[in-house]
Amino acid sequence: MGDDILDRAYLTEMRQWVGEGVFATLMAQAHDNLPPVMAEMLNAWQHGDGSTFLDLAHRLKGAASSVGCRALSLAAHSFMRDPRPAETVSGAEIEALGELTRASLKALRELADQPQEMPVPARPQ
Repeated sequence: MGDDILDRAYLTEMRQWVGEGVFATLMAQAHDNLPPVMAEMLNAWQHGDGSTFLDLAHRLKGAASSVGCRALSLAAHSFMRDPRPAETVSGAEIEALGELTRASLKALRELADQPQEMPVPARPQ
């Protein structure tokens, strides 16, 4: 996984605008929200429920995008745009999405643990 797993510019800007406290809360919510969606996608796939699988791919795409998980958002979006029926997605593809989810959360955690790169000005300039 390269540096493009996260949209660092977006996350840096978000952090500057919302502040450390809100940023930390958003990062914690990502850890609470992304794994359950991935688990629901796996369940839908295992049960051959293509419609639910695609709905959850859309949800994962949006949730990942909102917290700067660029690669995960793009991967989820690729399932939505894939012309194959969702029921034909392979186990390897599902495992790769799960691994990307874990890697994205790890990268978010590492980013959140780093000090803010640029302080927010006290007043507009």
